Amino acid sequence: MRYEQELAQRATVMRKLARSLSDAVVQFEKSVGQTLRTFPDYKKARAQYLEIQSMIFTISDKAEEAPRQGVPEDLKGWLVRMRLRGIAAFTRISLAFFRHPPDMLVHALGAYEILEMERDAFEGVLRDYDMMLLEAALDDKTSEELDKVRLEMEEIVGLLEELLKTAPPPLQRFGD
Repeated sequence: MRYEQELAQRATVMRKLARSLSDAVVQFEKSVGQTLRTFPDYKKARAQYLEIQSMIFTISDKAEEAPRQGVPEDLKGWLVRMRLRGIAAFTRISLAFFRHPPDMLVHALGAYEILEMERDAFEGVLRDYDMMLLEAALDDKTSEELDKVRLEMEEIVGLLEELLKTAPPPLQRFGD
């Protein structure tokens, strides 16, 4: 009896987490068309994206704690698809931002480090992206859409490379 209650409770928690994740992804996707005017606006969007990724890893960890105990069989695939949707939305938001970045971001002291971190982050996502596509077992239409997202990520990396060429050089300490 106690074991069955524990299973029911675990399943309820997983459903609530999954519902929260789904709601967060939908809300984030709705923000794709909004114009980000400042770097703090972009940082808020990035924080939302990272929150979604964190929720995905939390659900995955909870599912691994007790496999086959109130966890749907297709959960792993669903989580990969949620992650891909989050990446797609963040890529579109980032592309719009970095196509027309604010002058303060590009020409301010410290801009080089910020742009370099963003470039490195997108390069990291690109490395993982193809593996996620294979894991997700997507239909052809969805695969084509996500191939476009990959091209957009590559464009962002290229834009950041160009911005790095014109950004003020990183600050150096005396004695280095």
